[in-house]
Amino acid sequence: MGDGEVAELFKIANGYLPRVRLEYDKLNWEKNSLRNELNAWKFEIDNAARIYQGFCDRNFALKNRVDQLHLSISDLENKKAELEKTTTQRQHSAEIQENNAYNSNLNLEIEQEDVIFTNDIFIPPSNIASDYYPTEHEMHNYHSQIEPPSGKLIFDTRDLFRYQQE
Repeated sequence: MGDGEVAELFKIANGYLPRVRLEYDKLNWEKNSLRNELNAWKFEIDNAARIYQGFCDRNFALKNRVDQLHLSISDLENKKAELEKTTTQRQHSAEIQENNAYNSNLNLEIEQEDVIFTNDIFIPPSNIASDYYPTEHEMHNYHSQIEPPSGKLIFDTRDLFRYQQE
């Protein structure tokens, strides 16, 4: 290359140099802008990842709590069923004891009563045979209107107890 050509290249370069610098600065600015935008996106992604991780941790803790509550509910339901069973058994035992006491009291009252007179009618106690007829000696102790029964006498001790309570 000769001197003239080199001089021409310098003229062209000087003419285009400001434009090349402007393009270079513009590209540099865009590069920095893109870098800043990329950093902002990275920050947002990191922030979203932290929020998501917190959400997952909280969700896991809540799931564990729900599982614990289900276990507690199951335990309480089992205890409730056991208590109901125990209560039912105790009530049943109490009813049996009450019935036994009622029957023994009824038997005692019936045994204590040898003869009951109601409106001048003789009712024999339940432990006397149903075809019992008093002897002549015993007939003198009875009211004069009473005659020996013509058939079997049916005697219900429950009616006796109801009558005594009234």
